Amino acid sequence: MSLDSTIGTKLQVQACAACSLLWLARATGTTLAPASVLTVFKTIAAGGEHPDLRPQLHCPDCGDALAFIHDLVRQTRFTYWRCPIDHGQLIAYTQFLLEKNFIRPPSAEELTRLRTMVRQITCSQCGAPIDLATDSACRFCHAPVSLIDPDGVAKALRELSSSPLDAMSASPPLTAAAAVHEAQMKAIFDPDRIARSDGRHDLLAIGASAIGGLLARLS
Repeated sequence: MSLDSTIGTKLQVQACAACSLLWLARATGTTLAPASVLTVFKTIAAGGEHPDLRPQLHCPDCGDALAFIHDLVRQTRFTYWRCPIDHGQLIAYTQFLLEKNFIRPPSAEELTRLRTMVRQITCSQCGAPIDLATDSACRFCHAPVSLIDPDGVAKALRELSSSPLDAMSASPPLTAAAAVHEAQMKAIFDPDRIARSDGRHDLLAIGASAIGGLLARLS
């Protein structure tokens, strides 16, 4: 898909739902426009489970091995793979959400409710099981238990000239952030989903899917 950047140029983005990965062609120094970020968010919402990736990934253009990069934006750490001659960047759905400040830790109340109702989840970063009775982070990759941040999504919506949740924001107390939070919590704590999860309860995937569905209905 061809998406707008903040400087008015087009950025080619390919998504693989089976791999939960995004390929941003020649993306060095280029930032997606808010509307484009939400388009990617809707794509992520349709994604699958965490994949088992090969130990070495290669650039689809030149075939060179991609370099694994640790980066930092606004004190948030995230990772991606980059072509050594800048053909593009490969980034996991979860890491894209991190980079865009769309992720936050659960509140004490949310964590208590998760431990009571869900108990075990799947790490959104590596796919390992997390026992909420004893842990609040993955024992394997150390990624903390996280949810989609309603305020982060609402902020991206506010940056659009015409947000699909503008009507909600104009009618307090139901704000855009509240609508996003409600959609996410309803999906995460859905009894039927919990019963079917069999321990594979990926909070970020569930939240992204629920919020993506909300945006699709209102757009």
